[in-house]
Amino acid sequence: MPDLRIRFVTESGFVAGAIRWVTFSEFSHTELELPDGTWLGAHAGSGVQIHPANYYNSVFERRYAIPLAQTNYDAAMKYALAQIGTPYNYSDIAGLLFHRNMTGKGRAICSQFVFDVMQAGGLQPLNVLSGYDFRVTPDTLHLSPLFIGRAYLQTEKP
Repeated sequence: MPDLRIRFVTESGFVAGAIRWVTFSEFSHTELELPDGTWLGAHAGSGVQIHPANYYNSVFERRYAIPLAQTNYDAAMKYALAQIGTPYNYSDIAGLLFHRNMTGKGRAICSQFVFDVMQAGGLQPLNVLSGYDFRVTPDTLHLSPLFIGRAYLQTEKP
């Protein structure tokens, strides 16, 4: 049974700090770990892309492994890989700031992306109705009960 591997990270810097402030979060980013150790996620500037294993200098992070049946894992990965090239959802970030639905269709922020991948794999990470993924932040996604007892790496905040 394969694991869907997800990490939540925080880094220093203005953008990460702004994300944490606007969303009242401990985490500024979330993404998927691929079997080869690379990372797949949505980033400002590049949208949904695969990044090398050591590309991110996190201040602290949490990593989780959620076991899935092979068919569910395959569905999640098929969906995730099909999203490569999706532009970043800057309007959704503005919507989070102004507490309005300003999301852009065909675009994604990191937490939207991971939330949608989890749903594609048959998981219901939060009590969120379909179409409301624009309200999910890294911190609210991290509150999902699906992560309880599934941590495989945790670093402490400085």
